[in-house]
Amino acid sequence: MIILDTHIWIWWVNDSPRLTPTNKQWIQDYQAQGLGISVISGWEVAKLVEKNRLVLSIPVEEWLQTALAYPGVQLLNLTFCERSPYASIG
Repeated sequence: MIILDTHIWIWWVNDSPRLTPTNKQWIQDYQAQGLGISVISGWEVAKLVEKNRLVLSIPVEEWLQTALAYPGVQLLNLTFCERSPYASIG
């Protein structure tokens, strides 16, 4: 699985020319193994639309529903550790 950054996810779903051929190839290569989308990316898309920094052709709720149904896409929830594994370093 790879985790897509918010802007890569938006460009992919919107078929943007800003998505590089390399990015397209990685998405194709990993689609069967999973394309992780952080729940925070959904929030970011909604905030970008709210602040008019992103214009979608459909309502944001519909866009999110469609985008999360793309082949290979898996929504990743936040997880928190009680204690960071890095706390004892140093």
